[in-house]
Amino acid sequence: MPRSFALVLLVLLIAAAPAAAADPRRGEQWNLDLIEADGARAVTTGAGATVAVIDSGVQADHPDLAGRIGPGYDVVQRDSTPQDGDGHGTHVMGIIGAATGNGIGVESVAPGATLMPVRVLGDDGGGSIDDVAKGIDWAREHGADVINLSLGSDVPLVGAGGGDGFDAAIRRAIAAGIVVVAAAGNNGVPVCEQPAASDGLLCVGAVDKRRQRSFFSSFGSGLGLVAPGGAGATATGMDVGEDVLSTYAGSSYRELAGTSQAAPHVAVAGLGGGPGAPGAGGSGAPAAGPVRVFVHVKRRQVGRRGIRVRVRAAHAGRVRVRVMNEGMSWREGRGSCGQGAHRRWWLG
Repeated sequence: MPRSFALVLLVLLIAAAPAAAADPRRGEQWNLDLIEADGARAVTTGAGATVAVIDSGVQADHPDLAGRIGPGYDVVQRDSTPQDGDGHGTHVMGIIGAATGNGIGVESVAPGATLMPVRVLGDDGGGSIDDVAKGIDWAREHGADVINLSLGSDVPLVGAGGGDGFDAAIRRAIAAGIVVVAAAGNNGVPVCEQPAASDGLLCVGAVDKRRQRSFFSSFGSGLGLVAPGGAGATATGMDVGEDVLSTYAGSSYRELAGTSQAAPHVAVAGLGGGPGAPGAGGSGAPAAGPVRVFVHVKRRQVGRRGIRVRVRAAHAGRVRVRVMNEGMSWREGRGSCGQGAHRRWWLG
């Protein structure tokens, strides 16, 4: 068998039947179909959990986000109103938690989660590594369960490149039990472009609607998962159904592409039920029924027995692994993982 490498899509729950779409632009959201979001929401909507988005802020009165936003902070202007002057943060927020079933615009992956906007980027979309570190610390100190970092090489940061302040802030968050998810970068290089990629941070690459690696997505060393990030077609200035549709500044909707769009799909995977997990009532008792399991997947080359996939689960529960190799579907692996346990499958 030829030597090649597998693209591991999201590890998905054993889902219930998809619900009918209620929001008018749901049919344009191929990204939700790819990760089977309808079935995921039948098990958990992320209710009771808080996702911090360290980004350019949010348009809090966007029709699809109004009432979905919790307390936040503006590191740039040092106030409690992280208004988005760029649009990037509002887009990421919508992927995670736009109102679903309200008859407006788009749907999201975790419409029950509380969104915590932390603005560290200016109206030009750029920022400093020191401000990002301060934003991570603020989220950690104010109750975030998950921190999403859709920034890095595709969102310019002055002083980026593995600075101690950024690394230290990520490590403090991980040590506090927070799931930290970050974009792999858009330079197409064979390494995750994030600091702390080997220290527990989950680095996310991008695939397009055909489940092929997006041409811009970095890959290889340090990469944990891939998720929908689009094909980069919006570089033409038009929405053509190839990239990720979400909420945007000016109470609008827009397609964008990047590993920035991939990361929030994975951030919400940390919100499923399970022992001690958000949404489990805080009692430590297992949630009823199948649960979403947040995992770290190592890519392995194809051998005589198939593709070896190694899973580390943050929460106990049943898990389903789907592996794609150059567009061909390999059989799925199903089983159970204990919290913090490792499980290996040979997928042939």
